[in-house]
This record gives sequence, structure tokens and C-alpha cells, in this order.
Amino acid sequence: MTDDRIRIDPLNHYPASGFRQVEENALRVLRFVPLRVLTRTRDAIQIDDGDETRITVLITAEAIELRLPTVEWATPYSPVSASRLWKRVRFASLTDRRLRKLIEEARETRRAEFVPCQYCQRSVPPEHRHGDVCHGCAERYEGVVH
Repeated sequence: MTDDRIRIDPLNHYPASGFRQVEENALRVLRFVPLRVLTRTRDAIQIDDGDETRITVLITAEAIELRLPTVEWATPYSPVSASRLWKRVRFASLTDRRLRKLIEEARETRRAEFVPCQYCQRSVPPEHRHGDVCHGCAERYEGVVH
């Protein structure tokens, strides 16, 4: 098994008769996204680059979705990590240069979402603050209950 196949199919669940288009597309993305977590189904591969300003890349045979992190609140005490669509682009017209640029733009968009908390000055993404106040300081100084 080649190193590339191990990266795309670490449990060897998918046919060894050669990469399909979704795997080929994932290999293109992996050249520009540091792999932290890779999850997949038969027809889609998701790559999370895993750092604080991470992006999620959802890959199919036809398209790439660049997604930004968010949190969904199942209950007031149950945040669930999720992602939201930033851009979706068809692979058929996507050069490596444009792919790299899109990934860089997605990361920059994510970095720009971080603002300093007005109390503690810690840089916080939108899903962990109320306006310009982080959740912790909102509870501490403004009486917000989470």
C-alpha cells in the first residue's frame, strides 16, 4: 500500500484497484492543507487541518467545499463543533494555483473572525463570544448565563 493510499484510506476499506476521482481530489488538497484529521465515506473525504484558525475541506468527486468552524448549541450546556459553508467550487475548473489561493483565502477569512475580548483581550472567534466579549467574561462581568 502506498503512502498516499494510507493517508486517504488508512483502514484499507476501499478498493485497491486504483484511486477514484474523490481520492485524486483529496490528494490535490493534501498538498496545501496540513492533515490533522481525515474522515471519509465511500463518496466524500473530509480533511480538518486542526489548528485554532482551522478550516474544514469537504471533498467529493465533483467539488470541494471550504468550511469554517462554528458551534451549534444542542442545549445551553451542550456545544457541538460544526462547520459552515464558506465556498463551494467544482473541481473540473480548478487549477492547483486557484485551489491553493482558495485555501489561503479561507484561512484568512477565519483569522479575521477573531477579535479581542473587551475585558481580557484574548482573541476569540465569533462562536465563543457575545458581541466583543468572550463567553467567560460575559458570565463574569455582564451576568450572562450559559
